[in-house]
Amino acid sequence: MKRVFLFIIALVTCTVGVRAQDDMQLSQYYQSMGYYNPAYAGTTGDLNMLGLFHQQWIGMPDASTAFLVVADMPITFGKTNHGIGLVVNTESIGLDQNTKFAFQYAYKQKLLGGILSVGLQAGVFNRAFDGTKVHIPESDFHQQEDEAIPRTAVQAMALDLNAGLYYTHKHFYFGLGATHLTSPEMQYEENAYTALSMGLNLTGGYNIQLRNPLYELQPSVFLMTNMQNSFLADITARMVYNKMFNGGFSWRVNNSVAILLGATFGRFQVGYSYEYPTTAIRKASTGGHEVLVRYQLKLKKTKTGKNRHKSVRIL
Repeated sequence: MKRVFLFIIALVTCTVGVRAQDDMQLSQYYQSMGYYNPAYAGTTGDLNMLGLFHQQWIGMPDASTAFLVVADMPITFGKTNHGIGLVVNTESIGLDQNTKFAFQYAYKQKLLGGILSVGLQAGVFNRAFDGTKVHIPESDFHQQEDEAIPRTAVQAMALDLNAGLYYTHKHFYFGLGATHLTSPEMQYEENAYTALSMGLNLTGGYNIQLRNPLYELQPSVFLMTNMQNSFLADITARMVYNKMFNGGFSWRVNNSVAILLGATFGRFQVGYSYEYPTTAIRKASTGGHEVLVRYQLKLKKTKTGKNRHKSVRIL
């Protein structure tokens, strides 16, 4: 019970880096950009398939557990390049179970020596709420019956739209994504509603080739907000050795620190991160884990596809 109390206090008192309920906070955002920005679809020139498991706030009851699958590939129509993608994820947190299924499209254009991509994502967002587990303490200060709180297992679904811009160059990249553009509202029951808050995310990174050609430094940043009460800022630095092994650290401002590890074996890539909270949550949680596997399938080049751009990131 003490852990539950500390968990609630931490959520209420932390104002920077607070968990945005609608979008996951991934430590390996640099590998999972398709989740945040549909313009990333088709960026690498290969067929990419990514699977990710994310567990946050270990030790807390009903803490966040999530699974994510992202796939994307480039396509060519005439002399124009495009990208398509698919995003499927499910996340359980508290009494909520969120599920998303969406398709992505991106249009690509050469610009200033790089590639500018404009993307759109459309799909469905389903939120289930287990009202049978709601417990309201009996006291003079608590209302036992509230029509806004379902007391049965309910769910609601809505159309969800995302959009984004993504620019890649030989040595750097940056992206801007907008999620839940229409802030869709979902109705559980006659007087019970839930809604998604529109969000913005911004990312950027640079590849720094060191004097020793076997080493490359890859700093990056990721910012995300729901434009209401949540702001997230990740500052990351990774070192890549021989285009095969990588490791580094990430600091989520006023929230947590993370250790990052990764490796590339041919077409397979694996990644792991351990995140430790720096807020009051650390008194009740030992941190969180994130594991991902990614596979890149080389696509055959056509005459119009000879100049397809490859990601500047060596993962």
